Amino acid sequence: MAFDRNQSVFPSDLHREVWWWAVGIVPPSDSLTDAVKNQCSPNVLEGCRQWHGYFGELCEDMYDNREIYSPASARQYRDMLENIAAGGELCGDAIVWDFHKWQKYTEKLDKSKAYAASGITSKKCLDALERIWLKCKYADGAIAFHNEKYPKIFHAMNAFERSPNIRKTPARHHFAHCEFRQLFKSYSANYDELLRRVSDESLAIARAVHDFAKSLKIQRYVHFDTIKYKHENMRVLDFTVSGDEYPTLRINIGTCANPGQNASDDEFYRRLSAADKNIQDTFAKNLVGSRIQINPFRGDLDAVLYFIGARKASIDRYKYQS
Repeated sequence: MAFDRNQSVFPSDLHREVWWWAVGIVPPSDSLTDAVKNQCSPNVLEGCRQWHGYFGELCEDMYDNREIYSPASARQYRDMLENIAAGGELCGDAIVWDFHKWQKYTEKLDKSKAYAASGITSKKCLDALERIWLKCKYADGAIAFHNEKYPKIFHAMNAFERSPNIRKTPARHHFAHCEFRQLFKSYSANYDELLRRVSDESLAIARAVHDFAKSLKIQRYVHFDTIKYKHENMRVLDFTVSGDEYPTLRINIGTCANPGQNASDDEFYRRLSAADKNIQDTFAKNLVGSRIQINPFRGDLDAVLYFIGARKASIDRYKYQS
């Protein structure tokens, strides 16, 4: 099946989570650059290509067969695959664990709060993963994992688990999305890549926000998965890509630059008081603490741009008074 990044309605939370995973998988045409391919062994390179196909097929099966995979989350299945690749030794095309080490790992997993509270077991997760060709075999005090359809994936997964700074963000995120540029050096997605998954509506809003911020000479920065805009070394806004709700873009905009300022004297609220009712209503609906937090539709764009201009004006006045 083709996962549509503009989808907005889902039968369940698991369907939404699987969809969000699937639309974020990076095509090999982007992640397997010449620089990456030149450093890969033949097995790792083929493993990367098979890994991409494997995750695509796994996402499809999870989406179509929720009753088999639930109540475990998509992330819990990815974590299990990642831990299999990280904790065992590569032997031929298989990952091999010492049986007692594997037993200790699964016992700890089954007793964890996340598993116990939801009635999840490691065995049930493995049984579900067997649907898409993952097999395990016990012999001679060891357990060996291999994939019948995608036999080379553990060459790539095992190499990935030994890549630079793999235990840190955003490297952990890259495992889920087949971001093979992480294989040999730490990799952070750029602006365009972070917006790969967003809906057409959210992408149009992100571009409009950027063009408006640029016209005000507000500088853009990218830090991990957050896109930030600053003026006079103070944050005006930031936005992230969220799969929890549609639209998929979450924008956070500051209000008063000086938190100790009387609201009636602050430039942000002066401008807000002069705005039309629709903008004021949007502000009231989305104010969380001292920030505006909004997943905007196209109809919210005028209000978003107005808030950005008001925030910049508040910063300019605060800096001038300081």
